[in-house]
Amino acid sequence: MRSTSSENSIYIPEEILIHILLRLPVKSLARFMCVCKSWSDLIGSSSFIGRHVNSYVKNLNHTFLVGLQCNEGKPKIRHSIFFNETFKARCLDMGGLQLHGSSNGLLCLSSNSPDLTSPVSICNPSIMKYVGLPDTNLSCPPNSEYHCVLGFGFNPGLNDYKVVRLVTIYRQHYIEVEVYSLSTHSWKIIGVLPPWIISMDWSFGHAVSNGVAYWIMRAEKDCSLHLVSFDTGSEVFEKVLLPEAIWESIICYVDSFNDIQPYKESVCLLKSEAENRIDIWVLQEKCLNKLHTVWFPGRFPVPLGFKTNDELLVKYRKHGRCQYLAIYNLQTKQINETRVTLPVHCYLDNHVDTYAASLLLLKDIRAQELRRISCVFPLCRGRN
Repeated sequence: MRSTSSENSIYIPEEILIHILLRLPVKSLARFMCVCKSWSDLIGSSSFIGRHVNSYVKNLNHTFLVGLQCNEGKPKIRHSIFFNETFKARCLDMGGLQLHGSSNGLLCLSSNSPDLTSPVSICNPSIMKYVGLPDTNLSCPPNSEYHCVLGFGFNPGLNDYKVVRLVTIYRQHYIEVEVYSLSTHSWKIIGVLPPWIISMDWSFGHAVSNGVAYWIMRAEKDCSLHLVSFDTGSEVFEKVLLPEAIWESIICYVDSFNDIQPYKESVCLLKSEAENRIDIWVLQEKCLNKLHTVWFPGRFPVPLGFKTNDELLVKYRKHGRCQYLAIYNLQTKQINETRVTLPVHCYLDNHVDTYAASLLLLKDIRAQELRRISCVFPLCRGRN
């Protein structure tokens, strides 16, 4: 392969060229597609994009994707991409859309209050492309109040990106699950559900890790809480009873915060209680075990998610109404003050995802151009 069409151009063997290009960021690769047709075909090929995700994206020190609700003027949700080392922010105006997950540079977005009629999209903001998902196959009884929960992630066994939709109607023994596949661009209703899940209601949280979707659900009979999982590959449901120490504290502490997040190859339950601590419970061998307790005396901490396997992003209060972001290292037990101050007129979504730019959707014939997503947003770096 020649680097240009000129007779005097330098010949670069294709394998060496690929090896060089795989080390480059998305912005550079997008520019290099204009060099010549052979480069464009190479960079846009599904094999190269897959290798770039595996070699560049997965080895990248991922950035945070943080959601902010702005109360000035017309309410909007805006997501800021914080770079890990500098904590400088690039801001994405989602125009009132809600983020349901991030995987290898793809974001799953819907309206702020998703229901069965809300449009859902998978978006790649790095290359300004998105795919609109087909309408749902599900329907609920007329005049029913239901919960609709979306989860998004990658199934490595199937090499496919999945959106899982869970629909429950409170105390009516009604539950439906359907799964969208990016490879087939279609929804599939999960027709066979285990009997034990029919009498459950969604309680809180959602996460997708290693192709498995998770929710915290409450059993109607005794109000016990369970971590319910659904494997998008085998289409098998499982449940793990939460230890009594967890669900009793959830009931007793009205102001406690609880969420589930991907952690390594599994998931964890993040709990903050009262004003001084965060408990981290990890799913290990079909059992939830307490991994760590983080102490933030008098700071009302809220756990947001993991930057890496052992670094937890935390929101906390200090000096009255001011809110700040910090990183707690589970290994060193050190707190890194990022000096990022949240604007007074905004509040922070209590859930963050990691983000890394990729080329996914670049040559997808279903993908459409994303016309507007960037804007300037006043996140402050101040003195604590």
